[in-house]
Amino acid sequence: MAESEETMARLAVEYWKLLRVLERALESVPDGRRERFASQGRYAADRLDDLLKERKMSVQSFDGMDFEINLPASPVNGDEFPNRTDVVVARTIEPAVIADMRPILMGKVYLASKE
Repeated sequence: MAESEETMARLAVEYWKLLRVLERALESVPDGRRERFASQGRYAADRLDDLLKERKMSVQSFDGMDFEINLPASPVNGDEFPNRTDVVVARTIEPAVIADMRPILMGKVYLASKE
């Protein structure tokens, strides 16, 4: 992996996390201003996607997916579910960054039992 590719991947993860913070912060914004800020967040997310596509890269989150061993993500609480296959990704902590069908950076996820 080229150093510039890894740097771009790390920047994409940090940008993704910042967008998640913005989503949570929107809940406390007054109704009259919320849509304006939400629109800016959507624009920023679209720009991130466009910049990554130019480099044939993407960020992948896993919320709600069945956790499988081949998922490009490490569970932060995997020790709570040893040898179990009935778990799902409750929350993506950091997305994976994929380029040309190969993971550049592994994601980090929080697991939960299927219900």
